[in-house]
Amino acid sequence: MRATGFIFLYLTTLFSSCDKLFPDEKLTLQRRDYVGNELRTDGYYYSHWASYNSLFDNNTAIMFFYRNGVVLNALSYDGINLERIENEMVLYYDIIQKYKSGWGVFIIDKDIIMCEQWSTSAGGGLPVYRRNGRIENETTFTFNNIHETWHFKQFSPKPDSTNSFIK
Repeated sequence: MRATGFIFLYLTTLFSSCDKLFPDEKLTLQRRDYVGNELRTDGYYYSHWASYNSLFDNNTAIMFFYRNGVVLNALSYDGINLERIENEMVLYYDIIQKYKSGWGVFIIDKDIIMCEQWSTSAGGGLPVYRRNGRIENETTFTFNNIHETWHFKQFSPKPDSTNSFIK
């Protein structure tokens, strides 16, 4: 019984300090207010991609850009019906606010967009993924390294961009 208690205490201590053993990766881009007009910020951007392990033919990712330089990947959804996705998405706003993955910062320099965001992790700290791309116009851009094209859709209400992860 004592050995079991010791092992439980040891494992509890070990797992409670995992964030110290495996800290989240740091963002390297500095957040700064976005004052340009290269991209719209009064809605969201979406990208569709083929899925081979889904009941649907395609999935849709949603991304919000904010004037304070914050970016949020607001989950991925089965299908491509944006009206259905919007109805579902607003139900997750409270949950999205609580988790670090998906949040990040972006910088725009002329027609170049750079984003850094925390990703999910199967164990240990959250990694940061970096994407660079080219802005085609105020409603379309493409991330070069993953050949993903994103399109704008005006939408309200957006989730609040203030969070405890980005200063």
